[in-house]
Amino acid sequence: MTNDIHGGNIYRKGRNVRLDFSANLNPLGMPESVKKAAKDAVDISDRYPDHSCGELRERLASLWRVRQDMIFFGNGADDLIFRIVRAIRPKHALITVPTFSEYEKALEAVDCNIIKYRLTEKHGFVPDEYILDVLDEYRDVLDMIILCSPNNPTGRLIDRGLLDRINKKCGYGIYLLLDECFADLTEQGVRYDFPFTDVSEFDIVLRAFTKTWAMAGLRLGYAVFGSKDMYYSTLEQGQFWSVSAVAQAAGLAALDETEYVRKAVALISSERQYLSEELRKFGFTVYPSDTNFILFRCGIRLYELLLDKGILIRNCDNFDGLGEGYFRIAVRLHEENEALIKAIEKVTEWQRT
Repeated sequence: MTNDIHGGNIYRKGRNVRLDFSANLNPLGMPESVKKAAKDAVDISDRYPDHSCGELRERLASLWRVRQDMIFFGNGADDLIFRIVRAIRPKHALITVPTFSEYEKALEAVDCNIIKYRLTEKHGFVPDEYILDVLDEYRDVLDMIILCSPNNPTGRLIDRGLLDRINKKCGYGIYLLLDECFADLTEQGVRYDFPFTDVSEFDIVLRAFTKTWAMAGLRLGYAVFGSKDMYYSTLEQGQFWSVSAVAQAAGLAALDETEYVRKAVALISSERQYLSEELRKFGFTVYPSDTNFILFRCGIRLYELLLDKGILIRNCDNFDGLGEGYFRIAVRLHEENEALIKAIEKVTEWQRT
């Protein structure tokens, strides 16, 4: 039987997935204004797109209060991760685990020696002060650090004060790439400022339209650099016309949808609490989250049991630092979340009888 890859999961082809909790997108879906902008942009798609994403750069440069040549757009966050790593070509880099697997893949592609800082359940899967000692230990060899906040798949934000201290430890010569692709869906809401008090020319912040405005299929991400030099270095590491006219038009429309994002954040906060409480009733270990997905652990084959009922969740057994029994679910609309809980109740009935 053929196996397909979907959202990091392998599932048997032919099964009908009616609810997908494996993709961590805004539960409100793509705003209508963004859909319209994308459709209208088809009419100008007989011409090459603006390779510099000029209008988007101007808008975001104003929001971030940086120069336009400090913002670079790509074909989603994945595209930017690989381009940035190729531009830097680090010999030694530090990542946390568990985290998004593309960081390791991008570093391996340039033959980088990867140093892994292991997040522990004891400390809530967030970096603690010990990471500063690790930075001191490897200070002389490190070229790059990649951090994710909120982290995927754990959902936790890194403390702002600790981030400042990490950034200070990096000093000059160590690139710090901070992936904030889920930050807009935290209770802080949409904000545009560097997450570090003192901005270094080696600082890089990564954002994407994918999660915040449910634009996964349109592919649009951007990086904000601490200096303009990284812009030109990154430009050389990929295709010239990497962002379509459709994606650029959709991105411009999305930036006007601030109220939509505020509503989504309120919904996520409420539904995340509901899901966490309900999951704990089954005896599952549920870890705190700051964003639109939840990591939990249980002792049953929940992935397969739910898939048989047409519900797809993220099996996290292939995340370095987790393993068998860990799962991640997206926070969706209430009726969908209720359907998930009812399905779990049915597949766990045998445990209560």
